[in-house]
Amino acid sequence: MEPPAKFKTVLNLKTAKALRLTVPPMLLATVDFERQSLADGLKAAGFQADRPAFFQWLGVVPYLTRDAVSATLDFIAQVPESEVVFDYAEPFANYTTERRANVMAVAATAAALGEPWLSLFDPGELSEMLRHKGFGIVEDLGMAEITDRFYGALKQGIVIGLGGHVVRARKTR
Repeated sequence: MEPPAKFKTVLNLKTAKALRLTVPPMLLATVDFERQSLADGLKAAGFQADRPAFFQWLGVVPYLTRDAVSATLDFIAQVPESEVVFDYAEPFANYTTERRANVMAVAATAAALGEPWLSLFDPGELSEMLRHKGFGIVEDLGMAEITDRFYGALKQGIVIGLGGHVVRARKTR
């Protein structure tokens, strides 16, 4: 039986260790970004803020206030040689009329389930914020770039328009 997708990384790490590949230490910290800082959450989990780190922050940003997003990015930017990957959604006004109705329906469903979208970012605005915080390398993939890079032949026949984004930002100074 195939293990669930969420366990594949763990299995890959076991394989890497079996092959004697160097695997950087991983840390999982539960953080309520609206009620505590990432710094406090990671410190409680044993994080060393003076060492380079990679932050995987997927499926979180739309549900946070802009202040919580900004404060979290401020902390990540203070970690030497830090890198972060996260996703976000654009403001509804950026979408075509047809696509906007669909995206707003998804947002309404999330809100009805108690998870409203609190932060939407314009790509240019977010890029400027990241650069201002000291991230010198900012790669922002929109739906078209995501499908080109990751869907391969599966993208045939899919109408690509505006949608979610995945960002990779790396501290360079």
